[in-house]
Amino acid sequence: MKIAILGSGDVGLTLAAGFQQRGHQVMIGTRHTQKEGLQQWLAEHAAILAGTYSETAAFGDIVVLCTGWTGTKSAIELAGIWNFKKKIVIDVTNPLDGQGPDTEGRLHLATGHAKSGGEQVQRWLQESHVVKALNTIGNQSMVEPSFTEGTPAMFIAGNDDLAKLAVTDILGQLGWKDVIDTGDIAMSRHLEAMAVVWCAIGFRKGSWGHAFALLRK
Repeated sequence: MKIAILGSGDVGLTLAAGFQQRGHQVMIGTRHTQKEGLQQWLAEHAAILAGTYSETAAFGDIVVLCTGWTGTKSAIELAGIWNFKKKIVIDVTNPLDGQGPDTEGRLHLATGHAKSGGEQVQRWLQESHVVKALNTIGNQSMVEPSFTEGTPAMFIAGNDDLAKLAVTDILGQLGWKDVIDTGDIAMSRHLEAMAVVWCAIGFRKGSWGHAFALLRK
């Protein structure tokens, strides 16, 4: 499968390597294809391509959105909305306001709690199947997550059931054994709030080796 990764930060590079190691063709989309750090990383991952947002979105059968929130709309516009048509879009973004943590270690959502980034992405890409996923964990644990105290859960949300089944399979390939469908894309409001909780724990404890799990009787 051809996987398009929009965004060349730590999240994008982690997922790109994870998908490539599992036999997928991968292209990374970025504004800065000649950036020294990216070029060095690509030299170490020779099978992975890099291109503009437009080239990358056109390349992918599935598009993974890994941009910082403030640049997400621009990235989609540069990629060309037509290049997303009828494709599954995995939305890994969190709509943080960019102000950093407060004294309690809390980040803040630019969207508030009455709407979400996931819903906004779906409105921008009305002919695509947006699935919120991988936003409640740090990039270090996005691929082959392993925790000594149990099996972590990945929570997803989206409007299309078949798209969510496909994303569940993709997450399984990345090592996620417990994928929880929380409902339609409006549930992104709560998944994005979970990301705030995850970060607050990290800032307060000074440690980022934690994850959410769902316990069952």
